[in-house]
Amino acid sequence: MPSVAEVKTIKGVCVIATSVHQLQEALRRIDEFIRSAVARAQANADSPTDSLRGLIISHDEVDLYLSRQALSPSPYAGLNASVLDTFADWPIDPSPLSRLITTFQLTPVDVCILLLTAAPELDRRYERLYAYLNDDISERRPTVNLMLNLLGDDVDGRFQVWDRLQPHQPLRHYHLLDCLAETGRQQATFLAHYLKVDQRILSFLLGDERPDERLKGTVRSEATPGLPPATLELEAIAAAMPDAPFVFMLGGRGMGQSETAQHLCAVAGWSLVMVDFPACLALELPPAMNWRLALREGYLANAALFLDGWDGALNDQRHVNTVFWSALMQYPYPVFISAQTEWEPPDIERTRRMLRLQFSLPDYGERLSTWENLLSNHGAELDAAVLDELATKFRFTHAQIARAVQAAADRAASRGMLVTKADLYAGAQAHAGLRLGHLAEQVSPRYSWDRLILPPDQMSQLRELTARARFAHIVKHDWGFGQKIGNINGISALFAGESGTGKTLAAEVVAHELGLVMYKIDLSAVVSKYIGETEKNLSAIFGEARAGNAILFFDEADALFGKRSEVKDARDRYANIEIAYLLQQIEGYDGVVILATNYRQNIDEAFTRRLDFLVDFPFPDTEYRAHIWRAHFPDEAPMGQDVDVSDLAQRYRLSGGNIRNVAVASAFLAAADGRVITMAHIRNAVRREHQKMGRLLQD
Repeated sequence: MPSVAEVKTIKGVCVIATSVHQLQEALRRIDEFIRSAVARAQANADSPTDSLRGLIISHDEVDLYLSRQALSPSPYAGLNASVLDTFADWPIDPSPLSRLITTFQLTPVDVCILLLTAAPELDRRYERLYAYLNDDISERRPTVNLMLNLLGDDVDGRFQVWDRLQPHQPLRHYHLLDCLAETGRQQATFLAHYLKVDQRILSFLLGDERPDERLKGTVRSEATPGLPPATLELEAIAAAMPDAPFVFMLGGRGMGQSETAQHLCAVAGWSLVMVDFPACLALELPPAMNWRLALREGYLANAALFLDGWDGALNDQRHVNTVFWSALMQYPYPVFISAQTEWEPPDIERTRRMLRLQFSLPDYGERLSTWENLLSNHGAELDAAVLDELATKFRFTHAQIARAVQAAADRAASRGMLVTKADLYAGAQAHAGLRLGHLAEQVSPRYSWDRLILPPDQMSQLRELTARARFAHIVKHDWGFGQKIGNINGISALFAGESGTGKTLAAEVVAHELGLVMYKIDLSAVVSKYIGETEKNLSAIFGEARAGNAILFFDEADALFGKRSEVKDARDRYANIEIAYLLQQIEGYDGVVILATNYRQNIDEAFTRRLDFLVDFPFPDTEYRAHIWRAHFPDEAPMGQDVDVSDLAQRYRLSGGNIRNVAVASAFLAAADGRVITMAHIRNAVRREHQKMGRLLQD
């Protein structure tokens, strides 16, 4: 029995073979009038076998040209009308040529031009025939002049062909073929331009359905039926699908827009082409060209169109009106427009409705129900407390939950066991990743509460923070606080203290305890000297974080959240705008944001007033330093008899981060010297640590 890959290969070969057979039949008909044209050219030529034909111009040839009337047809013109008739009655079937004719409404003349242009790309014998008809041995490609000569019986016929080759006509408007000047002859007349079928169209004629390579994966066909979010009322949209409406989908990234579009198309019998709009326009070709190529993929597939990130690329309203929206208005199939901000079409007369759908994250009850239903489908039985944790911690869309459950089921199947809590957490974290690129670094939390050594009050605050994140749904939904107070899901905290006092470690512990992914924001990549770029980067960070429900950790936050200053020049004004924008983002974020700073006094008061938690990390005293020293030497480490942790804590005033560095350095010194960690190794490492800090050590 053949494998899936073999079946696909066999199917693809069959499609190509069928397409080639149909092209052969079409070109056979084209050959009829090429043969006739060659015969007439031979009959009218002085010496058709002359070896210098096309290389010299004789006196007789000049006289022949002068004897003809201007704009008169070629001596070998005289199109066989039956050829045009055959293409006028070309059967409507699923073949690629038939699809091109019906989709782009090609006339019989268009079809002949397209096939004549494609012929030398498929069979090189046409090159010699065209060289003969062009009366130039070096001109083997179809030209505008050759098309006029072949297809124009009289002046009107020639200019009908001329008109079909203009940029506004289907052949060139949809880039089925290109009209190009020879290299080095950019000023050549239009008649001298040569024609070339676009490579994507040639591949399509041969049965290849893959999108244009120039689009580099920004456009793809989607055949899998999606599952609509349960909260959306889709009946009205589904009823309007036969009328090919515009559907504007407002909501954050990944909130079920694509799945809803897939579902609606599956119900209505449409295929769907999905376009990453900003990425498509950012390709090497000019944006307008990229846009036309993307639209052409929709035409070739006779499919509805899904435009993701529509508002992310519409900065120039004039460009929107003249290029993007105008072309979209002519698109005859349903169009789904996904955006994160509200948008209204430009002032261009519309004949189709703009229907609207609002997308938001499902609430706790919907998430819990989705987890329960999907897990029951996989035969997994888990405690209600586990499902409660998942629904609370991971504010996922229905599609994200489905992918997380599938990933967990795959992990369990790999072990031949039922789905466990660990599998579900791993699956959820795998689908909580953010697309932040260089703006942030994902941190994999490894540490639990036993690694933190802090005074009781600070430990209590951190536990309160995690409890608030864990039980937010009870306060918000069950007790009704969500209807009285806005955004009580969001948690913001400031960790303040000297370097090395455990701020980053505490953030990792919180993330580990909650089972969430943590991202450490790279301030050097976020802050920009260009006006508006910092806000743009922050918008991308918070937008992605909302979709993935991640913990955002801003280290050295005073560099970004510093105090607003008196406005003395434009730089002060824009710096204050950045801070105000940050305040808005933090207040609107429904996840966990942790700010860390060594200089609490530098943080703007507006931030501290809005914080849910402010945790001061004190410099460890002697007692806590002793605990930290002990925590950093593993039980397996070979410790010398002379190592006195209490003496180290008393003698050296070091933070937890410094103690960590000393412990690691002393272990490497011992590994190279006797394989036992002694007091001498530790003191040597302490000395090096003080040198790094620029301190004198008197010991």
